[in-house]
Amino acid sequence: MADARFSHLMQRAPWAWHRRQKSCGKRPRARGARGLACGLAGLAVCAALALASCSSPSGAPTGNGSQRRSAAGALLAGPYTVQGNEIVGSSGKPFVPYGITVAGLSQADWAANIGSDEAQIAATARYWHGNTVRLQVAPPNLLRGNPYNRPYLAAIEQEVATAQQDGLVVILSAQYENTTHLQMPNAATAQFWRLIASRYRGDLGVWFDLFNEPQLDPDQGRNQGNKRAAEQFYWDIWRNGGFGYVGMQSLVNSIRGTGARNVILAEGLAVAKTLAGLPGHLLTGGNVAYAVHPYFSAAYWATPQGWEANWGFLTGEVPVVADEWGEFQKAGYECVPQAPTLVPAFLRYLAEHHVGLIAWALVPGALIRGNDLDDPTAFSPGVTWRCVNTNGGPPSQGAGQLIQDFFAAHSVQF
Repeated sequence: MADARFSHLMQRAPWAWHRRQKSCGKRPRARGARGLACGLAGLAVCAALALASCSSPSGAPTGNGSQRRSAAGALLAGPYTVQGNEIVGSSGKPFVPYGITVAGLSQADWAANIGSDEAQIAATARYWHGNTVRLQVAPPNLLRGNPYNRPYLAAIEQEVATAQQDGLVVILSAQYENTTHLQMPNAATAQFWRLIASRYRGDLGVWFDLFNEPQLDPDQGRNQGNKRAAEQFYWDIWRNGGFGYVGMQSLVNSIRGTGARNVILAEGLAVAKTLAGLPGHLLTGGNVAYAVHPYFSAAYWATPQGWEANWGFLTGEVPVVADEWGEFQKAGYECVPQAPTLVPAFLRYLAEHHVGLIAWALVPGALIRGNDLDDPTAFSPGVTWRCVNTNGGPPSQGAGQLIQDFFAAHSVQF
């Protein structure tokens, strides 16, 4: 998610600490990894707790993503592999990820966000029926150190461990927007993934999302009447690199070079809105799925025909995950007047095509109305839906309730 578009929703929320303290006592303590304490006092405590329950990058990684039970009761039977157009567990049955993006570690002041993140992780499993959480992490934060930022890695380890205690698959997503501006991966991104892959190569319940919202945009060619040529040009850069960028294939190679076989997600072009033109540029290396962020940012992206043309067409060939999406009140961007009828149609389309969904986000005005992590936004009967919030305070209307119900209906997979 581009920070400039949604900064009004990203204020730090003191409610998260309160919610964490209310829910922490509910966590079962004897679930493999040592339970994490509630009410963290600071980074030193965070790092100590994380290191007590997780290995260092050079040590033996913890867990393999297998035989975990979420709060929704689903047996998450990992390790996970890609077979054809499906992600499957060890039983060979399909696994479709449903959950929420948590973004605190992607911020420059990441240490102050750990408590809020952990509250959102717990809520993803316990209130929102998720089986997956997507943690946005910032490569510049990890690489700020010699040889890397150890407290930051400890914070990643802590949040991963917290999610796994709640039975969640974890997606680690490389996010640059809140620390520096980068349109496509560079050499440092490859270094970041070598570090992360070395740490989690023994834990196939952790997946790797290569780069959040690549900004190569073939729409430039479409506007010039040369859509096909523009698509091929940009997909070639996306895959193979060029103009100072590192291609996605190079990132896959960096990960696989560590021996890691974890599932990899590769986001499409135009800030991940489209996979049109991807065939012919598929990544090699095995266990690769593809991701989109199908926000309703314009009429072209907000119809079943647009969904089919941009990514639905590919679901019969490769796994596709909508690994970031939401619909909430926001003037001028990604909010459409037909949302109360379009969102149910969109969710049906995802289910019919076996496309997973990772929603954005447990912050007031997006998925939730205010400070309660279990108080979803909704398209309220009798209330006119408007993209401009006129109530003063956080928006209360949106897709939260529909998403929560959708997860409850689909995330339990045996």
